[in-house]
Amino acid sequence: MKTIISTILFSFITLISTAQTSPFEKFDFLIGNWSGNGEGFGNEKSNINSSFQLIMNGKYIEVKNESKFEPTAKNPEGEHHIDKGFISFDGNRKKYVFRQFNNEGYVNRYILVDSLSSDSYLVFETEDIENFLPGGNVRWTIRKVDDNNIETTFEVSFPDKDYVCFGTNLLTRLDK
Repeated sequence: MKTIISTILFSFITLISTAQTSPFEKFDFLIGNWSGNGEGFGNEKSNINSSFQLIMNGKYIEVKNESKFEPTAKNPEGEHHIDKGFISFDGNRKKYVFRQFNNEGYVNRYILVDSLSSDSYLVFETEDIENFLPGGNVRWTIRKVDDNNIETTFEVSFPDKDYVCFGTNLLTRLDK
């Protein structure tokens, strides 16, 4: 009888602890809507709106970024960048994967680099880029500044070259 009760109790505790663990717990600080300013990216100044939302019963994080770049002498019309994507957890590889689609025609598949990431620092590096220079790579870093501010950095490396920062954004939380 003790064995049966112990087995039932152990199964119940295991079920509860499993149900409370989210594969996206390390991303909790990102969930919500953000707005801010950027520098770099070839146009010096930009305004950016970003959104990170759990969707489909918490199976994915939907990511949306929209940047409007101020006009410059070289680009008097300015630029408008849009990217949308999804972060998922690949259970087979035990890796977080971010698939990003850009209005410039690039499709990036990033992997979260665990060895470079922490509770307040997430580093994604591409494992594949469609419509980009063969051998080129991109690194996207998100740093938690505090509970209401994040900084994102976009770096590019060309074949046989080190990463170079193309731009940074400082974003403030609008809501959760």
